[in-house]
Amino acid sequence: MGITCLIRWKNATGMRDFNSIAEHVTKSLQGKNMGSWSVAVKVYRDSNQEMRQVALKDSRFLYQVSLVQQPGQVYCMVDGSVVVEAEREMEIVLSRLKNLWQLRQSIVIEGISYEVGDFTLRVANILLGSTYKGLLLEVNYHPCSIPNNASNLLREFVDSIVPPTANLSCEYEYDYESVGLSNYDFTTAHTGYQYMMLFKNDSLL
Repeated sequence: MGITCLIRWKNATGMRDFNSIAEHVTKSLQGKNMGSWSVAVKVYRDSNQEMRQVALKDSRFLYQVSLVQQPGQVYCMVDGSVVVEAEREMEIVLSRLKNLWQLRQSIVIEGISYEVGDFTLRVANILLGSTYKGLLLEVNYHPCSIPNNASNLLREFVDSIVPPTANLSCEYEYDYESVGLSNYDFTTAHTGYQYMMLFKNDSLL
């Protein structure tokens, strides 16, 4: 499994920077193109608060992430609570609970995956409708499985593939125990949580 970190390159320029990374990874770093990958993120708003016209900033939200690495699972978290792993059928359940949760926004991000030595790099453009929101990098370091234990290696790898002028949004360490996840064994749920926090903190959805 390894450990993962997410980076949003905020001032990337679309396909030009996407292709620049692809060329650097495959030619300079001898990386191998492993094909396409995708991630889906949905945000639901508390229906009761919406009916009472509670201000958006004071509303409760439910975040749901589906990762191509775990096609049968989804990861959910209500603001400030624990991360829950559930079967894919949870999406159907939520769609029927419109009196509790109303779908506010959703996005599917698709890109290319590369194997680079001990790393897997997944790259994709972030498009919200027709609005470009930067380049997404998901970096997985295989030899380590302890959360927050290879931050310097991850940072060095990211620095080796983006230019010094890149304006990055990223967190290399998280307080996983505060949301019910292990601080000693990294799982796909940890990656799902990182997606939730990236989209929440950067107000992408």
